[in-house]
Amino acid sequence: MDEVKFDTPNVVNEKTLKEELAELKATMNAFVESQTPTPQTLALDKPAEPSEYDYRKDLIEMLKVGSDSGNFIWSGVQDNKHFKETIGAVSGGSAVPEIWAKDVFRCCPYPASAFLGAPYIKWHEDIKGKAGDTVHVVTVGRATCGTAGCAEPASTAPSVGAVAITLEEYQCSMYVCRNDLEDMIPDTITELNNALAECIDICIDNAFIANIIGLGSTLVKGTGYITAAIIAEAIGTMRSGTCEPAVFIIHPAVESRLMQDSQFVNAATFGDRSVITGGHIVKYLGLDIVVIPKGSLVIDAPGTYASIMLSRYAVHAAMKRAPTMETQYLVQTQRKYLYASVRFGKSVVCNDGLLLVHTGA
Repeated sequence: MDEVKFDTPNVVNEKTLKEELAELKATMNAFVESQTPTPQTLALDKPAEPSEYDYRKDLIEMLKVGSDSGNFIWSGVQDNKHFKETIGAVSGGSAVPEIWAKDVFRCCPYPASAFLGAPYIKWHEDIKGKAGDTVHVVTVGRATCGTAGCAEPASTAPSVGAVAITLEEYQCSMYVCRNDLEDMIPDTITELNNALAECIDICIDNAFIANIIGLGSTLVKGTGYITAAIIAEAIGTMRSGTCEPAVFIIHPAVESRLMQDSQFVNAATFGDRSVITGGHIVKYLGLDIVVIPKGSLVIDAPGTYASIMLSRYAVHAAMKRAPTMETQYLVQTQRKYLYASVRFGKSVVCNDGLLLVHTGA
């Protein structure tokens, strides 16, 4: 009888198997990590200081970086000097090229925001990166005085309250088709960015004025033109409530009448960043007079205008996120989308420090 041979059963080495599985897992993790793109953000690396909100330059650079990300390229601008039409051969006139100016012009830009980073607004900067959508500002009222002699003085509970600042996001956006991007003069992108930054400034001013109008006190002077005497009266009115006025925000139509007043002495500074981020500033009677072209200051066009007198820190604001720029290219639509946004809140904290002056212009 033939001898029957049995195969030796396979013996599994558990330790070796675990080591092989661990090595395989490490290899897979390394592969996944190598294929995962590094997250990038287009937010500003360093928030601006409260007195330096000149964010437009940073947004321009971010937008330029986005334009070099492979979504499109500039065509025919290697020398970056000018564009000119292709010369045709149909007629003699087509032999004369048309040259495009290198610089792009944006007519009558809006001045910088009168409120963003302004020294007369109390900006709360310590909320960035924290959870929550509302900031509460604690307010303390005045104490009362009296005579007591040898008797125990009358005591009252302090008037302590809180004003809520609700954070809101404001956005401006536009899109440009890819074929237009390829044909544009490079400086056009810079001006598109400036247009978005200007839109953010307008949104900020609109939000503040909408919150201010209707609060505080009102000095009604009818449809008569504003004069230096009216400004002096408004200053006295606010001081009677123990608040010291710091700024007077007016419409250009009101300014034009004020400049014609014989008592008005114009000790003006223009664009002084120590006073405000930008815009037209006039110093008069110890006030910074800021001029902004806002239709919301018109009460009854063309008859009555509202001018805003504020004491220092009568209005508080909280910045959750500084102005940022983001870009996105969609292959489906062949469009590049440009987004500018800011998230902040604002509220009048001291009504005695707010006075609306109604005059004509």
